[in-house]
Amino acid sequence: MWLTVTEDIYLDFLQEEDSQEIFYLIEDNRPLLEKYLYWAKSVQDLESTKQYICQRIYSNHIGSAWYKIICDNKLSEIIGVKAIDQQNRNAEIGYWLSAHCQGRGVMAKVVTRICEELKNQAGVAQLKIQCLSENTASIAVARRAGGIHSGTIPAYHTIDGKSQDLMIYTIAL
Repeated sequence: MWLTVTEDIYLDFLQEEDSQEIFYLIEDNRPLLEKYLYWAKSVQDLESTKQYICQRIYSNHIGSAWYKIICDNKLSEIIGVKAIDQQNRNAEIGYWLSAHCQGRGVMAKVVTRICEELKNQAGVAQLKIQCLSENTASIAVARRAGGIHSGTIPAYHTIDGKSQDLMIYTIAL
């Protein structure tokens, strides 16, 4: 266990060995994930799931770290620190949440705890969260964690024929 969030939520390092469990989680949540996450359509079997995991845990981005979130003793989601810019003291995170944990404030608690850890352990002063304009749940998480809308990239990605803007939220730590 890497980080305790609450008595029933904790983070542990994501590993290649998690591929099968992650694949089943993606399959169970595919319609939701494909609606907002560009990578979801390319993860179709165990091998592509392992590639998805390896691209994240072996990235060369400074400060990158990826975690599985365990909620109620069950693998429930993924969160990652995509990179830390030490010179500018900022970081970016990305995450996704399985349907069985949605609406319970799980991700907001996890993001708040990650913010504390990044501030205290890495000296990060700002955290960025980017999400598509239609992803109201992710936007709500960013706002609950103290995120302020700080930018928009128009027509960033098209999903199911619908162009979506990329919303950028900044959290001062």
